[in-house]
Amino acid sequence: MGYQPLIIKQLNNVTNPNFIAVIIGVCLIGILFNSLPALAQTTFDPLTIGLGARALGMSGAYVAVAENSDTIFSNPAGLGEVDTFQFTSMSGKLLEEINYLLLGTAYPLGNQSALGVGYVGSFISGIEIRNAQNIFSRFANFGSSVGILSLGKKFGEKTSLGINLKYYAIDASEINEGDGCGWNVDIGILQRDLGWVSLGLVGQNLWSSSYIQYQNGEREELPLTFKLGAKMYLLGSGYRAALFSPLEFNFIAEGEWSFKKIKNSILRYGAEFSPLPFFTLRAGIIDQNLSTYGISLKLAGLSFHYAYQPSGTYFSLTFEESGWPAPPTPDTYWAKQLQK
Repeated sequence: MGYQPLIIKQLNNVTNPNFIAVIIGVCLIGILFNSLPALAQTTFDPLTIGLGARALGMSGAYVAVAENSDTIFSNPAGLGEVDTFQFTSMSGKLLEEINYLLLGTAYPLGNQSALGVGYVGSFISGIEIRNAQNIFSRFANFGSSVGILSLGKKFGEKTSLGINLKYYAIDASEINEGDGCGWNVDIGILQRDLGWVSLGLVGQNLWSSSYIQYQNGEREELPLTFKLGAKMYLLGSGYRAALFSPLEFNFIAEGEWSFKKIKNSILRYGAEFSPLPFFTLRAGIIDQNLSTYGISLKLAGLSFHYAYQPSGTYFSLTFEESGWPAPPTPDTYWAKQLQK
C-alpha cells in the first residue's frame, strides 16, 4: 500500500432574507464550478476526519453547531461566538493504521471576534515498497497535515462570518519524490437566534487556482465543497429551546456537495442528548448506512469526548476558560479619616 499521489487518489475513489440571499449566491457559484471539467484526481484531506470527537460522534455534522474551538475545523464563523480562551485536541487511529492528531486554540479579540489556530495531521509508518517484480525494497513513511489560521466575527445579534486560511503539507519523500504543499481558503456563515433553529453554511477550497504541488512535477487540486446544515434545539432550559425541559436534546442535519468525480454528495444526521449538565450522549448516521456514536463528560472547564465510527475511535480533550468558577470577590473595608 504505497502512499503517493496515485494511491491517494484512490482513497477518495430560512427565514432570514440575508441568509437566503447568501445561499442563492453560493448555489450559483456552485453551478458555475460544476460546469468545469471534473478533476482527474484529488488529494487526501486530513480535515475529512479532523473535526474533533464531538462532531465525529454526530456523523461529522457540525457546520450549524459551530461551538467552542472545534469550530476552527468545520465552520470558522463560529469564532464570532467565542469570548474566552479555549483549547482542543484529538487523537485517534483510522483503519487501525493511520494515526490522527488534532490541536486547536481560539483567542477572543474583543468586539465579537476571535482568532483561531489549528493543526491536523495524519501519519502512517512502515509502508512496504516493492518493485515491479513484487520484491520487497524498503519501508517508507507517509504524512499529510494541514495548518489553519482562522478569523471569525459576529455582526449584529444573529449573523457571524469566518474565514480559514489553510496550508497543506505532504511528507512522502521516500515514495517517488512525493513531497508536496499548497494552500486554500474556506469561508463560513452562521445564523443564530432564528427561534430554535441555527443554520450554517461553509464553502471549502474556494480558491480554484490553488494546487497541491509535488516535487515529482505532479499537482492536484483540492475539491471545491459546500456544506449546509441546520441545528434544532428541541429540548432545554435555554430561551432558544423549542420546549422547556431540564433535559437537553439537539438534532442536526447536514448536506455536503463536493465537485469531483468520486461521490459528490453526502447526507449526515446527528443528535446529542444531555440527561445531566455534565454528561452527553451522541449518535449519527452518514448516508443512512454508517452509524456513529459518542459520549462526553464535563468537569468545570475540562471536557472529555469519545467518538466511535466504523473507521476507528477518537478521543478529544478540550479546555474552556469560562468553565472555571470566578475567583471570590475580596472583602473590602472602608475607613474614614477621623475628625479631630
